[in-house]
Amino acid sequence: MDISLSPDNEKFLQSQIAAGIYNTLSDAVNANLSIIISTERAIPQDVLKRFKDDVQKGLDDVEAGRLSDGLAFMDELIEEDNQNAS
Repeated sequence: MDISLSPDNEKFLQSQIAAGIYNTLSDAVNANLSIIISTERAIPQDVLKRFKDDVQKGLDDVEAGRLSDGLAFMDELIEEDNQNAS
């Protein structure tokens, strides 16, 4: 089998080989693919799909400019909580 890797993925795998974590590119690809497969098997597919859908919705919101300042939002929540406690 012949595969192509993105430059970032190849750099990551080569760094693992250089660090002595794996001996060959094939070892690195197989080990990392096994991790992905194990993770996907451990998470029910409907949960994984909802997660991926939610991530995509967030990315779509960012692309459309629907953003909030997270720190400002948290400050507002804290202030509101403080007012309710008084």
